[in-house]
Amino acid sequence: MRHRAVLLLLLVFSTTLPIEPSLGLEGVRFRLTDTYVFENSGSDPFPLSEMDRAVSLFQNNSWQTVRILETNFPIARLTNDSDGNRYAILAAPESLAGRSNLTITVIYEITSMSNKGPELRRDSTQNLSKIPLGLVSEYCVPTGTWLVDDPRIQAKAGEIAGNETRVLVIVESLVRWIKDNIVYNTTELARYPNETLVGLRGDCDDQAILFVTMCRTLRIPAFLQIGCILKEELKASVSVWNDHVRVDTEGVGWHGWAVVYVPPWGWLPVDFTYITSSSGLVPEIEHAGVYEDYVILQQNVSKQDYVGEARDSRRELINSSLYVTLKEKMVKLPTPMPSLPWIVVVPVLGGVFLILVFFLVRRRMLLRSESLNP
Repeated sequence: MRHRAVLLLLLVFSTTLPIEPSLGLEGVRFRLTDTYVFENSGSDPFPLSEMDRAVSLFQNNSWQTVRILETNFPIARLTNDSDGNRYAILAAPESLAGRSNLTITVIYEITSMSNKGPELRRDSTQNLSKIPLGLVSEYCVPTGTWLVDDPRIQAKAGEIAGNETRVLVIVESLVRWIKDNIVYNTTELARYPNETLVGLRGDCDDQAILFVTMCRTLRIPAFLQIGCILKEELKASVSVWNDHVRVDTEGVGWHGWAVVYVPPWGWLPVDFTYITSSSGLVPEIEHAGVYEDYVILQQNVSKQDYVGEARDSRRELINSSLYVTLKEKMVKLPTPMPSLPWIVVVPVLGGVFLILVFFLVRRRMLLRSESLNP
């Protein structure tokens, strides 16, 4: 789940939770320190892939800037994964000797700015015909996690959409069905969309994945985004995958949400489990956490097999001599910050756990599945 194999285990936001939004705060700065410890418990050397030696560069846009302040190894080069997410490959050792360990540390400076969502109106929405065909061909295909050809998902999405052609109305109907029928539930591994549909259970990324897949079957472009929520109240210490992955995090919660193309507004977030208000036409869009709280986007997931990589990572790791520990800590510069109700903390930590585990170990799997472009 992040590296985010640790990120998948941190993704657990489930219901619409009462939280005071952090609206109107401009340029709030944070310092995030990630420390990865790789331990080889065996006597033989353990090879480390480029992605084992990589650190995420996050993303920079109109509402956030992220830069690396320091790493304990020099940056050797930059690379992209299949979804264009940027990584810095560090000049760290390429193998880990028996009975030894390696520590990789990266310190980020993050600035979070106001990111206001649109005011949605049903009378302004446009039909499916207004979606650019280029986006349909790129974001409506059955790649990786998106089981667009699954007949059960096709049937359910078609049943929910009916004869409706207005994109916003279709999206609203899909959101309402998922909110009304999928019970929040988390496990050590993310679910494929057909599993969430059949079991009617799933956490933040599971629900987002089902929604994205349903949208794609209806030729509505959609993909998954993953990021971290920066809140001083968040703390977690967990061990999973037969103790091969350990996470100790403070001030950081990881989260996943969907992004969908809705003309005339364009790309919009859809957050099933972390919204700041229940008001509006589609609160899961208008009050998504990425609009109204310190939610920092790390990466897009459109082509990658997010679920499959996590499962492969777990299988590979528990059968190896490698143990991975992530220690993650956020420090905020003195700025007034609304308090976080305890009812929000528990599901945040669950989500944090799921996502982190995926990204911590998934980097080993990336090089198996594709050639990364420098």
